[in-house]
Amino acid sequence: MRSSTFPHSIVTRSRSLALVALWALGAGSGCIALKADQDEIAKEVDKLRKEVLASNETAERNQALADEVEAKLKEVEELLRRNQADLGLRVENLELQVQELRGAAENADYMATAAKQELLELRADLDARITALEEKLNEATNIPESKTELLAEAEKHMGKRNYKQARRLYRTYESRYPGDAQMPDVRFKIGLTYFSERDYKSSLGEFYRIIQDSPESPIVPDALYYSGLAFAKLGQCNNAIAYFEALTEKKMKAPQNYKDKAAEQIGILKKDKGELCMDKAAEGGQ
Repeated sequence: MRSSTFPHSIVTRSRSLALVALWALGAGSGCIALKADQDEIAKEVDKLRKEVLASNETAERNQALADEVEAKLKEVEELLRRNQADLGLRVENLELQVQELRGAAENADYMATAAKQELLELRADLDARITALEEKLNEATNIPESKTELLAEAEKHMGKRNYKQARRLYRTYESRYPGDAQMPDVRFKIGLTYFSERDYKSSLGEFYRIIQDSPESPIVPDALYYSGLAFAKLGQCNNAIAYFEALTEKKMKAPQNYKDKAAEQIGILKKDKGELCMDKAAEGGQ
């Protein structure tokens, strides 16, 4: 709160003016004063009056200026308060935005990592497929021209259990040399590739061709034995026993080990109660 008292110099001058006025009154009451002194006193009084008025005007201007300054300060304080509130809100909003951006950046990083991993896996899978295709292409275009080399290449794949490629080479031999003396053996190897892949029906078709088309071939006992095994694998034990029995006949020219194995298989199948032989299980249910 501002003080309303005038400055000390203004009070002093006011007191001087009052004393001069009192002195003038005393002079009018009987004291003798010279004309020159009266004029001088009047000038001094007028001067003092003007100074008092000027001082009052200055004080009023100072007061007005002080009020104006105070009003301006209040405006500035209010503005600062509003700015601080706005600034606080802006800072809070910025913090939220930064958090959102940080979260988005982390999610983007995770997604980029996942995408990179997926790309690596896809590329590895693609490389594996390309390699497999190249191997197949090499196999398809790498077919020997000579008969001996063709059989040797087929046997090599057979030994590696690459049955499809071995069968493809045997089929090539079959188409190139249809009347060749080794044809029964080649057809048996084709049937053996199917048997090894557990495609027993297809193997039976190849073995049957040998038995029908080349009954005098030394490979017939092999075809009979594996035909019995294939029928047994299919659960058709009656057919399997028939083929094994044909192999054990005296007139059949077959190695003794085949005859012994065939007899052993017959014993096993005849003892079966339907666990292996589906045809026996069907007969039991009738």
